[in-house]
Amino acid sequence: MDDRWENRSVLVELLEPLGFKVTEAENGEEALDQLRQQKFDLMITDIHMPVMNGFKMLKHLRNDEQLKNTIAIVSSASVSDMDRQKSLDAGGDDFLAKPVNAEDLFNLLVNYLQLNWKYEKINSEETPTIAQNEPSEIVVPPVEDLQMLFELAQRGMLLKLAKTAEKIGQNSDRYLPFTQKISQLAKEFQAEEIEILIQKYLD
Repeated sequence: MDDRWENRSVLVELLEPLGFKVTEAENGEEALDQLRQQKFDLMITDIHMPVMNGFKMLKHLRNDEQLKNTIAIVSSASVSDMDRQKSLDAGGDDFLAKPVNAEDLFNLLVNYLQLNWKYEKINSEETPTIAQNEPSEIVVPPVEDLQMLFELAQRGMLLKLAKTAEKIGQNSDRYLPFTQKISQLAKEFQAEEIEILIQKYLD
């Protein structure tokens, strides 16, 4: 639950590829309506939203016999101890800082949903590191590719951005140092860093 689509997009792109069914809401009122219509294992909510903010939504949630046991993770860019405690006092089960770190998110899911991850073994020969392929100078893709990557970063479509960067690198080895850097930043949800990096080559 978040009034900003780009923040919701980050979570959707992280969770759906792993098999999670994700439902989005733009505010607390909409979230409560959806929670009453179907059962959810866990919800992630922002604090500051129009119509009904996260704090008010949590109070309604905990006072509702049908919904009071729903696991609620509060996610916010405000990470002060006071805000964390206020989130927990309002009814949150835990806190997830923004920008969302994938490892932190997955650790919370393991803790509250009692998950056991199954990891796929990757052939290291097929995924060369930057150090193995790094030439003396970074070679960047054509302007149209840079603009496409830049727009994906602006829209918060980081999973698609990472895949697009990897595809560009596969098409030409000389772009690998650049595309691997972009892909790594995307997987760490560093959209702003990606924009800054690409902008240097567009100017």
